Amino acid sequence: MSMQQRQILVHRLILVFWYKMLPVAPLLFPSLHTIICMESKPSIPPSNLPVSVVKWLPRLSLLFPSRDGHDTANLRPPPAPGSLRDTHNAACAWFLGPKAENADYFMTSVETILNDVIQCRRNFSPEDENFVDAEAISSSAFKKSMSKLRTTLTLLSRLLPQHCVPFYSPRYMAHMVADVSMPATLGYIMGLMYNPNNVGAEGGPITHVIEHDVGQQLCNMLGFHTQLGDKPQQGRPTAWGHITCDGSVANLESMWVARNLKFYPLALKRAVDSESSLAHVAANFRVRLCTGKEKVFAECDVWELLNLAPDEVVSLTTRISETFGLSTPALQAVLNDYLIQTTGKDDLEKYFGIEQPPQYLCPKTTHYSWPKGAAITGIGSTNMICVPVDEQARIDCQALDTLLADCVKHRQAVYAIVVIMGTTEHGSVDPLSQILVLRRKYQQQGLSFLIHADAAWGGYFRSMLVPNPGLTGGESHLDDPTLFVNAHTVNELRHLPHADSVTLDPHKSGYTPYPAGALCYQDGRLRYMVTWNSPVIGFEDESLKMGVYGVEGSKPGAAPVSAWLGHEVIGLHSGGFGYLLGQSVFASTKMYCHWATMSLDHPDLLVVPFRMLPSEIGPEASADGVDKERRYIRDVLLKRTREELANDPKACALMRQMGSDLVVNAFACNFRVGGVANKDIWEANDLNARIYNRLSFKSMSEKLDDQKVIIMSSKLSQEGYGKCLTKFKRRIGLSGQQDLFVLVNVSMSPFAADFAHILANAFREVAEEEVKISVERNRLVPARRAFVLQGNGPISLVHMPYFGVSSQRQQCILNGELSGAGLKAYIEAKRADPTATYVACTLKGEDLSTIIKRKFFRCMVSKLTAEGISAVSEGQITKISVLKYRPLSSRYLDPTYPSKMPFYLYGTAQEMHIDHVLLRGPNAQLSAGDVTVELLEGDRPVFIAGLKNGLIAIADAIPELLMQPLSANRLNSLFHPGAELAVSIYHDPNPTQSQGPGLCDQLEDPIARGIITLGDDTFADAYMINAEAPTVLPQALKKGFTIPESTPSSQDHPLFRGYGPRGPREQLSSPERAKTWRNMWNEALAGQSSNTDSDSSTSSPVSTPSDLESGDYFPSLAQFGLPRLPTFQG
Repeated sequence: MSMQQRQILVHRLILVFWYKMLPVAPLLFPSLHTIICMESKPSIPPSNLPVSVVKWLPRLSLLFPSRDGHDTANLRPPPAPGSLRDTHNAACAWFLGPKAENADYFMTSVETILNDVIQCRRNFSPEDENFVDAEAISSSAFKKSMSKLRTTLTLLSRLLPQHCVPFYSPRYMAHMVADVSMPATLGYIMGLMYNPNNVGAEGGPITHVIEHDVGQQLCNMLGFHTQLGDKPQQGRPTAWGHITCDGSVANLESMWVARNLKFYPLALKRAVDSESSLAHVAANFRVRLCTGKEKVFAECDVWELLNLAPDEVVSLTTRISETFGLSTPALQAVLNDYLIQTTGKDDLEKYFGIEQPPQYLCPKTTHYSWPKGAAITGIGSTNMICVPVDEQARIDCQALDTLLADCVKHRQAVYAIVVIMGTTEHGSVDPLSQILVLRRKYQQQGLSFLIHADAAWGGYFRSMLVPNPGLTGGESHLDDPTLFVNAHTVNELRHLPHADSVTLDPHKSGYTPYPAGALCYQDGRLRYMVTWNSPVIGFEDESLKMGVYGVEGSKPGAAPVSAWLGHEVIGLHSGGFGYLLGQSVFASTKMYCHWATMSLDHPDLLVVPFRMLPSEIGPEASADGVDKERRYIRDVLLKRTREELANDPKACALMRQMGSDLVVNAFACNFRVGGVANKDIWEANDLNARIYNRLSFKSMSEKLDDQKVIIMSSKLSQEGYGKCLTKFKRRIGLSGQQDLFVLVNVSMSPFAADFAHILANAFREVAEEEVKISVERNRLVPARRAFVLQGNGPISLVHMPYFGVSSQRQQCILNGELSGAGLKAYIEAKRADPTATYVACTLKGEDLSTIIKRKFFRCMVSKLTAEGISAVSEGQITKISVLKYRPLSSRYLDPTYPSKMPFYLYGTAQEMHIDHVLLRGPNAQLSAGDVTVELLEGDRPVFIAGLKNGLIAIADAIPELLMQPLSANRLNSLFHPGAELAVSIYHDPNPTQSQGPGLCDQLEDPIARGIITLGDDTFADAYMINAEAPTVLPQALKKGFTIPESTPSSQDHPLFRGYGPRGPREQLSSPERAKTWRNMWNEALAGQSSNTDSDSSTSSPVSTPSDLESGDYFPSLAQFGLPRLPTFQG
């Protein structure tokens, strides 16, 4: 008998059962009834549905074993593939397709769903008359409203395809999201049409039970003990899970559980000590400590109660109730007044004298939802202790061991340790197996805690380890989805069953529509910790009451229906989701190979993946070995198919060792100038940011058709990644302590593996174009410069720095003489307009070091205006000497802005000047000539003598750290004629020519204190100094501070390229601002564009049917980059 014949026979047997045993099924489940009967459409596997429908009925699910890999030997197998190619063919039916290849199947299914919705409404209480009658339908108001709906819907339907991210395409390899599966999409549509609310069974009777089933499916996949066909296992609690809106809420709920669990024994002790009705419990009830010893409850101290093992805590009230014969309602009423839910954490800590609050331990790579959860639960982000990571960006277990030892030493309890199973930035999987060993170690020392696995990304990857129930025994090693998964990841996934709770995201690696997160508990009794209705643990089985547990109230029943249908059709096993994610791993490794070899033999471009190659690890690593391995990858691995790689032991072993732990590839680009790698992190950040800006899709102004590949980005902090990031910077040729902007790709499409070379080529084209810009502006070439002139006799010249190009990245103060007609014209101009700023501009491109060495240069003395410069007179600066000279490349800048604003203070007793010390970028040039200094403390002769070499004046009342980046508006109020600065004055400990960072870190005691009053000669610029500068900034730009997206065409100062202190001149002359989305939308709806027929007889913003037929509606669609809409007929 063929497979097809067996399928038809099983199908017909099911139909007999369907009609004989459940005669009401066609009425209760019209959609499923229709699908089951669709024998003519083999694309829908009907044999997969009825058993699962029966599982929806409470308690009948126990009669039907699960198909997710446990106890399935005697269950009829679904039509599973027997080869990798067959599996691929099956997977082609799981998606609408990148080119909508399965559109006919999808539309037929949607039509079935909608027909059933219509029939459901018509069949319910058929005796009722129609509520929307013919009279209403024929009215003008009805037609007008319906016309508005149709036109608005049509416009929006045309906008979304052009301005939504193409998650469905293999060209999208950015965030942890891909095309949603067709079963999950249809499930969501089906659930959405009935709008069930899973807050309670009365809001969604069937979706409520489906959510329970989804939770059991996920628990089963994780290896927990579940109700899905599992035989009762002695000593193993039954797991429980449910759907949340996302992983952040699941993480928050797990933190809520950990907090309540930690304080539950203390609340019980307080109740026992306070309530006379429970006095006999304290002396006669024994508990098992985490060390394994038993002790009378009344004799346990606070430390011991804070560290009871999780399974002991969740069993406390059940054991008390059973031991002493107490009734559930009575015990609940007594305990309620003492629970942390009632009293709050602070009250319990005060009552028990807890001075060291418990802590949450998590890796420094943890998701931002964790500190948010700590704030919400009252734990406080201060008590979120971030553990350093190792060179693979996994939690450092040695550092964790040290932290736990300190907790024991100082008797500071630990709520939980968070283990990340696939980090967002680089897919690293923390060593769960080692952390489980650490817990056993410290439980013997009296310290116990929960272990939570944040597997929002990595949870579904465990399906790769669940046996495919459809295998027939004729499969090859090619069918193993873990073929190219590294051994570390496989091992840690195998240990997931030992975590106390696990966060998953069906809307990530579960290919399910948003929003769908999930939280699963190894011991289902933990959920009682976060129910408001039933805080007493374990008195009755309430596993089907989904809405009373967790953070959320009302929540859509469509989400669990979506996840459930995806699970049932695809399968939570190695032949279903395991296959999809195994292909994702293979595609990711292929992309890693491209990142690792893309810049081989390239003269300018450098591309380095975050995760090291095998040849880079260990004491025997060498440059020759790395180069040899990279060439083997390029010349061999990238040219072979999956089958060829699998059949080559050497190639397969190397593939398994490369790439991230779970699919997410972080990498960074750098460039060479004259064969030497750039060392400036700021410049590398800017290069990667420009590449990202071109290869991302994030605004309505961007055209989807221009995006040949889409990636994402992230910023790795030096503080968080420590030695791991330092080593990565060294591998890419960078030096410094700044954070690093990196690029990231995630390959989730099952069609991406054979497409990798196309994506890599598209990336390379853009990267090479952007590298040319970086190389050009980082060549040290002569460039036109400008100096702010200060003083009337001996002239001080303050170089106008510019972060945008390497030739202008210097802060330099020179002394010199302006000779001849230039001096006379300069003095006369200052006398005529003393509030203006005057600059000396070089007449040609000059290297600053050449000017200093030559000691003179010819210049044009010019007046600085809002729009640029106005020439005053040509002149010559002679007798040049250097007062201060320091480079402003990022590796010479401080990691943070100073807490107080520093200035160089210099000149003579007759003329004193100041210039803001630039310790970090972006920044502002603040220069003032002819200031007055009133000394309040200090020796004036010492002060005057120090002016010759330049002093440092710290403005004590200007908190630069809190003001940066400085905007033009803020500068006007801070730095203006007549402004007074209270300063502490110090000797500058640095030589004339010096390099940062830390130029103001070694100041000794101040030599004076006083007040600096600014005169008429002030200059403030926060625009030109940062114009066209690298766009990746150390902190978010504040309102009023902008940097244009253009890149410099030369290394001349912006003053010579159309800029002024207020911005580009052409920008100043074009004040018109872009229209907002709301304005554009309103204009489109109202038809108020220049193309609107001026003879229109109606002023209504809503079209009429005749408007639609004429094709004159929405004339402003061109504003959205869209063609005119088609006309409606009839």
